[in-house]
Amino acid sequence: MSNYTTPKILRSTAKLPETPALERIGYGTGVGVFNLQRKDQSPWAAKIISRNAGRDRKQFSNRLQLEAKVLSSLNHPNIIGYRAFVKRPDGREVLLMEQCEQSLIDLIETRKEENLGPYPVEYITKVAVDIAKALDYLHSSLILHGDIKSGNILVKNNFEIVKLCDFGVSLPLKFDGTLHKIKGCKALYIGTPCWSAPEVLKGEECMGAIITSKADIFSYGLVLWEMMTLSFPNSSTAINESYYTGFSEDMDAHLGETPPLPDSLVSDPRYKQIIELFNMCTMQDYKKRPTAKQILRFMGIY
Repeated sequence: MSNYTTPKILRSTAKLPETPALERIGYGTGVGVFNLQRKDQSPWAAKIISRNAGRDRKQFSNRLQLEAKVLSSLNHPNIIGYRAFVKRPDGREVLLMEQCEQSLIDLIETRKEENLGPYPVEYITKVAVDIAKALDYLHSSLILHGDIKSGNILVKNNFEIVKLCDFGVSLPLKFDGTLHKIKGCKALYIGTPCWSAPEVLKGEECMGAIITSKADIFSYGLVLWEMMTLSFPNSSTAINESYYTGFSEDMDAHLGETPPLPDSLVSDPRYKQIIELFNMCTMQDYKKRPTAKQILRFMGIY
């Protein structure tokens, strides 16, 4: 990714405690995310390679370095802020970032447990607008996020601002919005299957499938669906640890589909605009999906 600058391995100004002494605030495949308190300053989030990463440690290390490279090149209010990239005495890399309060996936799960029903339109609209702004900036910077889902969306101050995070599987784009192939390196879309667009699931070289920035738009549409249904997209699986890989033993064969909405929502005029946006974003033909900028125009922002 030639447009990324390589972040320096910085010496942290704050002593990093051993991970058992840190408060875990999140986790993903091969990494843990911890709360790093700083004296008289706002806390940071520290993403650290897991001790038990084993043979996959190199892969997770490469992803964390990629995320640091991408984040260090970005500056947008709806993208989580880069702070530093450091190395612990044991050799494990640590990505230090701005800290937000909660992930959208946790908020959805809590709302479901409390039987509160679909999110009100204004909350869904806030997420829709803020993440569309992030995607517009990201795609204009020729970067495909590659893993849009509720777990990679952070919420601050009760939806005062919403931010996109986790750039460890992002990919470079060409000016026409298609994946940029680096000589000698095969662009590999990873993502999470339950949120993945149909052309991604077919495979880039299969049946003429072309992966573009519109793959992010499909996944974005499924996040809106999550907020309306409080459910795991394209699977009968409850939201649990299988979320992080997108696979489980009882997964439905509905990956890449546009999931249906309850009749009660479809007939509710308050949700008309959000449902129309959801349908636009999850079109099976990627060419018919809007760009992030078109989404913002549709929402009356531009």
